[in-house]
This record gives sequence, structure tokens and C-alpha cells, in this order.
Amino acid sequence: MKICFLSSMHPPRDKRVFDKEALTLVAAGYSVVHLCPDDGFQSFNEKGVQIVTYPRPSGIKGRLLQLIRLYRMAVQQDADCYHCNELDSWLLGVLLKILRKKRCVFDVHEHYPSTFAESRFPKWLQSFVANMIRLIFRVLLPFTDFIVLAKKTVSDDFPCHPSKKKLVRNFTPLSAVHIASSKKKPTPGDSLTLVHLGLFGRNRGWPQLLDAMHIMQHKNIFLKVIGEINDGTRSEFEHVARQYDLDKRISLFDWMPFEEAFEHLINAHVGLVIFQPGILNHVYAMPHKMFDYMAAGMAVICPDFAIEVAPIVQESGCGVVLDTSDSKAIARELDRLVENPDLVHDMGLKGQNAVLTRYNWEAEAVHLLDMYEQLDKNK
Repeated sequence: MKICFLSSMHPPRDKRVFDKEALTLVAAGYSVVHLCPDDGFQSFNEKGVQIVTYPRPSGIKGRLLQLIRLYRMAVQQDADCYHCNELDSWLLGVLLKILRKKRCVFDVHEHYPSTFAESRFPKWLQSFVANMIRLIFRVLLPFTDFIVLAKKTVSDDFPCHPSKKKLVRNFTPLSAVHIASSKKKPTPGDSLTLVHLGLFGRNRGWPQLLDAMHIMQHKNIFLKVIGEINDGTRSEFEHVARQYDLDKRISLFDWMPFEEAFEHLINAHVGLVIFQPGILNHVYAMPHKMFDYMAAGMAVICPDFAIEVAPIVQESGCGVVLDTSDSKAIARELDRLVENPDLVHDMGLKGQNAVLTRYNWEAEAVHLLDMYEQLDKNK
């Protein structure tokens, strides 16, 4: 069976699409292609996955115009199944189902109705827009073979038989825990290193974090930001850091291969998930970086309103849940962690144990493989 991952936004080496799903399917013997945006047209094989790229579109208009080209490229691949990673690529998958009798899978990464409505429309119109998105889902569902869910909380938007849904969460591979097994234990007086991995911005809490670092009692704490400040506020972030005299304690790193990023996590102590309230997608968040932190033996800080991940942190004892909109609350917890290195180490060990026993990719991959076995039998 040939599987084509169809992406209008996700890059060639996306952590979920490539590192987890595509490589898992290649290892199981499937032929896998990833059609995705990049700097230009390329075709190359990486770890058994054939990656075919096209020029990354600019803006919503460019993305819509690009769909015609992406559809033609998808037809050329003549795959048995198209695994779609965004709403617009799902539409193409449905067209391929109707016009060419192909299998269609939609991989749901976000809570799309609220994300689309809250980012583009005034508050009074958001509920109507979100319901229109759900109506579109109902139209497309009969032409879709399976819905893959990256988190439980997006399930209700897809009113179909439970057998048509597969929960495949963004947990970390077990190999990461083994790599981090020799993590050095902090001792009293050591500086503490914080890490924020992935996309960052005002809505993801950098103003509150910098305020907390400014007002907290202890100053032997350092921050690494690995990824991208993607909301246009990087210059403001750097200005506030200088204003608070934090610039010498903060390091900004561009995107890097996961193996390199994970080395930074192994040598750090506290992983940050500081989404801000008022955004429904943050309430439903299941950020894979949190499980990377846990696998690396880091204590975790996460929002108390995040209904999927806050219970995981509390039940496993791997970190702290708090009001991430409150700079003083963040500062108090950071001071407490600096003063209690044994607590930081204990939280890190509990996080690793939770990944080993429950929250690992290998356990989730079983559901993905089961789905494709069903599709393969019925092709």
C-alpha cells in the first residue's frame, strides 16, 4: 500500500508527520511519500520516506491558489491513501476520494473551529464561524475513511461512529528516555536552566515569563528559547529582555534538528508550557514539547486550565500547574525550584517514568498501524 502524506503547511521534517507517523509506517513496510511546502521544488529520500516539496505559499490567498498545484502533484503520486494534515489538504483528499476512488484520512492536530474563528473574526461572530466550520466537517466526513485525533478534546467536532476515529497522540519515543538516562542531578547553589521549545509569542507567555524572571528573588536562572517567535514580537521580546537586564541570561536559537534540540533539554532543568488563557485551543492543548521535557528528565511548568495536560502533570508529579497569566505565580514557583534542586530532580524522574509506562509514541503508533492494516485489507 502506498501512502501519501498531503501537507499544505507542515514542513518536510515535521515532528509528528515525518518523525513519528511516516517513519513508523516505513518501518512497517509501507511505501510513504510526503508532499509538503518548502523553499522550492525538490524530491529526495530521507530515512525511507520520499519527500516531494513545492514552493511555500505566502498568505491565505497564496495557500488557496497553491491547492490546484498540490492536487495535481497528489494525482501524479497515484497513492492508495492520502493522509491529510490540514483543513485545505483534507478537502483535496476528499476530491481524490470522489474523483479517483482513493482512501482519505484526516489527521486532526488542532481545535480548528475555535482556532479559525478566534484568529480572524470579531468576538460577536466567532460562535457562528465555528459552527460553520463544524458544518463543513459534517459535509466532508462521509467521504473520509478515518479521522486521526492528536488529542481527545477535538473528537466531538467529528460526529461519526467511534470505529472511524483513531486517537494517536503526540507522545515522545522511548528512545529519548534512554538517551537522557544519565542526566546530571542539580545540587544546591547550581544555576537552573529553563527551556521553551517550539513556537513562542505573546499568546504563548513570553511577557509573563520575562516579568517573572525580572521580579523573582534568585538570579541564577537562565532561559533558552529554541524555535521561533512567530507573532512578529521578537524585537519587542529582545527590548524587554534588555530593559529588565535579562539579555545575558537568555539565549535564542533558531529551529534545529530534534536530536540537537534534545541535547539542550538533557542539559536543562525546567521545561516551559506557558500558554495564555482566553484561547480555546490552549485549553485543549496537547503540546508534544511537554512530553519531550518529561523524557529528558525535566520538571514541567504548564497552565492549570489546560484540561488534557494539567491532569497528566498532577497525576504523575512531574511538575507544576499554575496560572500562567500571573507573573508573580510563575516567579514564586521558579524561586521554589531554584531553592529545591532535589525536587526538580525528583519531578524529572517521575516524568521519565510516566513516559516509559504510559506517554510514549510506541504505545500510540499501535493505533496508527491498526488503522492502516484495516485500510490495506479493504483497498
